[in-house]
Amino acid sequence: MNENVKNLLELVKENPDLPIVPMVDGEIVAGDDFATWMGTWGGAWVDYYIIDPNGMVLYRSHYDVIDVLERCLSEDEFDALPDDEIDNIRTFDALPWTKAIIVNITT
Repeated sequence: MNENVKNLLELVKENPDLPIVPMVDGEIVAGDDFATWMGTWGGAWVDYYIIDPNGMVLYRSHYDVIDVLERCLSEDEFDALPDDEIDNIRTFDALPWTKAIIVNITT
């Protein structure tokens, strides 16, 4: 069995209450007129994600605090942030993060 699939099944076993979020690589869907595309199982991990107002998925572990706040807050909210890093982290932590098993679907 593919190592990526084994890892995914282990994560599901360890975290049965978490949603599984498949993230489809743009190479799979970016191009021709077919109705379905074949992908392959990529890596899987447990993380928190949020969807910004433009529909971009941001992972808590992959983005820095200020970048996420700039993407997720209104311009007025972002401009009103304090200079204190601790307060910015509290605002970051208070965003509506969703914990999930993230699975890359790739080519």
